[in-house]
Amino acid sequence: MRLVIASLAALIAATSPVSAETLAESMVSAVESNPTLAAQRQRLNATREALPQALSAALPQVSISAGASASDRDSDNPALDGDRGETWSSNANVSQLLFGSGRVVASTRAARAQIAGAVADYELAQQTLLLDVTRAYADVRQAQAVVAARETTVSNLSRLLEYAQAQFEAGVVTRTDVAQSQARYAQARTQLVQAQGALAASTQAYQRLVGRPPSNLIAPPPATGLPPDLASALDLSVENSPVLIGAQADTRLADANVDAAAAQGRANVSLEAGYGMGADFNDDNSETSTDSVGVRVSIPLFQGGAIRSRTRAQRALRSASNLDLASAQRSVQESVTNAWTGLASARAAVD
Repeated sequence: MRLVIASLAALIAATSPVSAETLAESMVSAVESNPTLAAQRQRLNATREALPQALSAALPQVSISAGASASDRDSDNPALDGDRGETWSSNANVSQLLFGSGRVVASTRAARAQIAGAVADYELAQQTLLLDVTRAYADVRQAQAVVAARETTVSNLSRLLEYAQAQFEAGVVTRTDVAQSQARYAQARTQLVQAQGALAASTQAYQRLVGRPPSNLIAPPPATGLPPDLASALDLSVENSPVLIGAQADTRLADANVDAAAAQGRANVSLEAGYGMGADFNDDNSETSTDSVGVRVSIPLFQGGAIRSRTRAQRALRSASNLDLASAQRSVQESVTNAWTGLASARAAVD
């Protein structure tokens, strides 16, 4: 028992308070250093690239190519046998989309919806982290208070045990009284070890979220800016809940995907221009050049039903997104209601 107490005491001493720290400072440290939130931030940065990728289809596409080759010809005709050719060529091509049947517009809408959803996911991750930090902050303070109270109890029961033993030696009390004092003292020591274990676990949870051990955690100030009633809280959740914002972005994404899938079966018009040069290495007079300008129109006539099938699939996914939005609305309403009633109950319990 003493070895366990000493081990836990050493662990707690390693994270003993050295300077004051507020809840706001803990939140800032968590946002700056938490790897889970940092990973979500990088996912958001990656999703933002979907918009320039979608817009690139409406911009000119330029490419160049060059090549050189050597060939030997073998023939049964001695006059042609051993003929060797060495040639080079280069080409430059430019194409500009003129009409894509709404494909670029749909892909751009889809990219914007993806970005909105990613922003909502990041906001949700940040809110979740801040809530976890607040909970860990409160758990550490509570565990520290419990350990202090248990230490006081152990100290008091130790003195009472010494007093009971002195009375037993004086013949004032019986051995049963001494045994009861010993049992209470042992139970208090056990509870102290349990409290120290809870403090160690709370400290590790805090360090995992914030990135450093807790110092002298100051009691947070009373919460301000809360809605005056449940109806106001529900209205705010409709406007600001990342869950709802993300679900709404998913519905816009699904709608854009339907248009993009349908556009695959429509006409595509582009302006194309090219320039090429080529010659034989061994003949200075063999150099030739070609240039071309034209309009390309492509219309898929039959794709085995793949385009229609993809369009039907996207329409089904759009219906599923609308249902997910309705489910998210119910879930947020439930969460806000439970949070509001929990806050009211906590305030009543404190009072």
